[in-house]
Amino acid sequence: MNNSSKPIIEHIPLFLSYCKETGLADKTQKNYKHYLKRFIRWIKKENKNTLLPHEFTLDNIQAYKEHLSHYTDEKGHSLKKITQNYYLIALRALLRYFTAKDIESLLPDKISLLGGIKSEKRVNFLSLEQISAILKAPNINEPGGLRDRAIFEVLISTGLKVAQLEDLNRTEIEQKISDQWALSWVKQYLESRKDDNDALFINYRCRRNSDKRLSPRSIERIVKSYGRKIGLPFLITPEALRWAKPQALLKEEIIIKKVQPHKTFIIKSYSNKESIKIPFLSRENKISPSPAWHIVEKVINEEVEWLKNNIPSLSESYKQNPLFLRYDDSILRKISILTVSGKVKAVEFIGDNENKDLWDNLTENKNLNKINRHGELWHKKIMDVIHEYFKLRDYKIILEPVLNCGRADLGIYLNNNPLFVEVGTVSLFKLWYNLSVMKNVTFLIIPSENKAIELST
Repeated sequence: MNNSSKPIIEHIPLFLSYCKETGLADKTQKNYKHYLKRFIRWIKKENKNTLLPHEFTLDNIQAYKEHLSHYTDEKGHSLKKITQNYYLIALRALLRYFTAKDIESLLPDKISLLGGIKSEKRVNFLSLEQISAILKAPNINEPGGLRDRAIFEVLISTGLKVAQLEDLNRTEIEQKISDQWALSWVKQYLESRKDDNDALFINYRCRRNSDKRLSPRSIERIVKSYGRKIGLPFLITPEALRWAKPQALLKEEIIIKKVQPHKTFIIKSYSNKESIKIPFLSRENKISPSPAWHIVEKVINEEVEWLKNNIPSLSESYKQNPLFLRYDDSILRKISILTVSGKVKAVEFIGDNENKDLWDNLTENKNLNKINRHGELWHKKIMDVIHEYFKLRDYKIILEPVLNCGRADLGIYLNNNPLFVEVGTVSLFKLWYNLSVMKNVTFLIIPSENKAIELST
């Protein structure tokens, strides 16, 4: 480790550039920049402009924590503990940067976060009646009301996060919003607009010459205000609207009419074997199921094991999974039911000869043009190869296309038959939900350089 002669505040712009170079998400970069601005102001206020990284001590950290805990804004509002932690997390990231650059400084774990904060919020889910009520609440005869109705329709139909909703532009609605009903409301809203602002959703109350794009905080306020308007017994958030549609889908019972067993481990494809007839079971005889159900259960369990071994999933605590589907096995079982019943066709490719040039590129070709995307180096390399492979074949390619729930890494289109590519890990809940509701689409999951899983509806 080397002592740097450059003050900490001069390292911060370099740190932000480093975040961009390493492929950190744009939203995270924006947050770090925002939270470190206060740290810079505090350093200047304390007359520590020349403080060097190796001179930054535990006493400085404690003083900064006290500054955050006593801070109040113009309206007298103090910072919540969870918000104070966001400032400390950004500072931790700066210390990790020093470590990566071999600059002498405190270790990141020397900055302890504040305790006594619930790590997980409870999401209140809406009933079908409540969903209907909130959709009807905006006055669509007014520009703001029509905008709010369009926001609700997009949140419910696409499952987009608030930050993703904020980033939408009016020129990309056909690409980013697949649900035709939601799209019709967005078009109706755009027809009422008299401006030429690029942002899809704008703030009608903002000051002249300021950015009109509706902020995440404004979207949250809009959603909460309509929750109060229709008399909900709890505070509603955009998160509740995002999960409203999947929650309603969960209430639908999946009926298995036939099963399609296949080999559990290394295979080239799933062949459709003779279907096993499943006798109808009435409510009375469900207590003692027939032997056929044991066969079905065995096949489903084998399918779950196959999925576990072949599809790398994000951790069980992955925040995109709602509380009622936090455990991977329950989602794997739902995907297994779709494949076993024949609603989803599955194929496993291992060094596939038909696409030998693609497989060769995945392991050998490192001289491809770089494209903008997220992820670490391996993820970027695979994305480059796939992008170049389909680009040479004149396919239309969209980066991070919006699905019915969430986004894919790549969307590849030809003759209205979309192929959605997921590289590396994949959210099982997102995969299950999209397989359940999207028709005539294919998901290509690539967990490694020489293997791919294809799931088609």
